[in-house]
Formats: sequence, structure tokens, C-alpha cells
Amino acid sequence: MATMVPPVKLKWLEHLNSSWITEDSESIATREGVAVLYSKLVSNKEVVPLPQEVLCLKGPQLPDFERESLSSDEQDHYLDALLSSQLALAKMVCSDSPFAGALRKRLLVLQRVFYALSNKYHDKGKVKQQQHSPESSSGSADVHSVSERPRSSTDALIEMGVRTGLSLLFALLRQSWMMPVSGPGLSLCNDVIHTAIEVVSSLPPLSLANESKIPPMGLDCLSQVTTFLKGVTIPNSGADTLGRRLASELLLGLAAQRGSLRYLLEWIEMALGASAVVNSMEKTKLLPSQEGMISFDCFMTILMQMRRSLGSSADRSQWREPTRTSDGLCSLYEAALCLFEEREKEREREIETLMRKNIDWLAASCMPPTGVWAYNLDMRPDWESNP
Repeated sequence: MATMVPPVKLKWLEHLNSSWITEDSESIATREGVAVLYSKLVSNKEVVPLPQEVLCLKGPQLPDFERESLSSDEQDHYLDALLSSQLALAKMVCSDSPFAGALRKRLLVLQRVFYALSNKYHDKGKVKQQQHSPESSSGSADVHSVSERPRSSTDALIEMGVRTGLSLLFALLRQSWMMPVSGPGLSLCNDVIHTAIEVVSSLPPLSLANESKIPPMGLDCLSQVTTFLKGVTIPNSGADTLGRRLASELLLGLAAQRGSLRYLLEWIEMALGASAVVNSMEKTKLLPSQEGMISFDCFMTILMQMRRSLGSSADRSQWREPTRTSDGLCSLYEAALCLFEEREKEREREIETLMRKNIDWLAASCMPPTGVWAYNLDMRPDWESNP
């Protein structure tokens, strides 16, 4: 609970960190902007107002009329009590003023933005260990070893169980590909991947975006699962067509949950590589018509989720959508191009916003005569001198 008057309860939501990082910091300088951002905190239940405690203004207990004069200690005590009562009353009056209310809202908004920045770009555990290490300025291998905290015997046993469990699962899935299917729709690999897709789809958006909150063993498991799924998507991996399609969908869901351009580009690389293998195999032998495809509805659902996280328009008429087949599928190649173009559009919007901010800043500042600053490298705006 934050020590404010009136008191509030703070509960920052991790999946909203990315949206707070992209907020316009200049709007915090105005009362209207702070009011909008504070209402966003309240609507998201990140700030919950609490009932205000009753403030007692009874005042000090002064002595009744007495014939004898008071001692100096008693006089000091009563004067201190009067001053304390006046100070409490002044604090209450000032805290109820419009200026104090706007200042409290501004502080809460700044605290939320700084929390998002700290959790997004700073790993507290790694930074603390590197600060305490006398060899933190050595090579990259030394820094990597320092960043790993000492593991206890319990951690080692848990890691051994998880690693061996993953290895056993991958071996069983590969073995199931080699065994003849006993009936239609019965596949161990497909059932496991389909269950994983349902779990990932039920998570809140960007649940895996903050890697500093994920333990190293969790990141290692994500890396192993991603590597295994990439191998499944290749047409000659041994899995059936449905298994390869489900693996592509699960990889895309994980990339969207991790919320990083790196993982999105890795999925695009995987999709283009699988499409290239399908194209080369089509020249030598006949492949199933559903090879190199992904579910259209699954792809569009993830794309809409990504666009909402970026605050983009939800109007589907502005999108480039892959061609939908009669089976409800779309090509991996077209899906990869669609994601790539969407990222380029987002980059163009970021550049346009940055240029608009610099132009507004130049218009509001004291500019030299027209044509002078454009020829001075030191006077150019940031977006022009740093492409």
C-alpha cells in the first residue's frame, strides 16, 4: 500500500509493462495528460483507492485556569502540542488541494513508468552479482559465469529432473513418428503439441516477455522446446503434416508471448526455410496439398493480439492478410511476408512519431533563421543526425 493521502493500493501488472514504456512522456507534464494516464491505472486495477482514515482534530488537552503559574517544561509541552495540531491541520488542508491531488497522480504515473522500464531492461540479479564481482570487467565468458547465481542441491535436482524429462519427452515423440498409427487421428506428438498450444493461448498477452522474471532453467527449457519444434517443422523431420503444422503454430504463439523482435524474426526464418524445402521437394515428388501451411484462424488471432499489444489500429481493412484456402489454411511463406510487412509498418509509424516530436520541438524552441540549422551537423535534430 502506498503511503499517500488518500491511501491507494498498488498492483503492477507485468503484461502491461510494454504499453507503459511506449507512453508519451511529455503528457506527464500536463494535468490533462496525467489525468488520462491515472485513469488508465485505475481502469486496469493497478491502482485501487482505499477508504481514507478518519483524522482526529481534537487538539491538545490544555490546562484549566489555575492560580499557580505553569512551569517552563509544562509550557513547552503545551506549545509543542499546539504546533503539532496546527501542522496536522495544515497537512490535511494541503493534501486536499487540487495541486496536491495532481502531484500524487503524477508521482504514481512516474512510478509505474519507471517500474516498467526497470523490469523490461534491467536484470536485478545479474547487475547485483556483476557489481559484487571483482572480475566483472573481464571477457564475455567471465560475465556469463558471474551472472549465474550459485545453485543449491535442490536446484540441481530440479534441473536434472526437468532436463531428463524433456529429453524423455522428445525421444518418445520421435519414436512415435516411426511407429505405425493404430487409428485415424491418433498421434502422441500431435496430442502433446495441441495441448501445449491450448496452454499458450490461454495465457495473458506477453506473459513471457519479461525474461528477467523467468529463472535460467525456464529460459533453457524454452530454448530446448523451440529447437525441437523448429526441427519438427521441416518436411523431412518424420512427423506427419498435421504435426508440422501444429509445431509452426506453437512456435508462433511462443514468439508472440515473448514479445521480442528477435523471436519473431526467428519464426519468419523458420517459415521461409520450411517453405524453401517444400518448394524443392515439390520438384522431385508429389507432396500433400497441406504441406507448408498453417491455420489461418490461428495466425490471424496471434496477429491481432500483437497489433493490440502495440496499440495499432484494429481495422482489418488496413492489413495484408495471407490467402485463405478452402481448408482454412494459409501458406507459411505468405504468413512470414505478412509478419515482416507488419513490422515494417510499425517501424514507419515509430519513425513518423519521432519526426513529429522533433518538428514540434523545433517549432516551440527559439530557432535560428530559416536554412541555418539544416546545414550545421551539430544543430540537426536527433532523427536526422542519427538515422
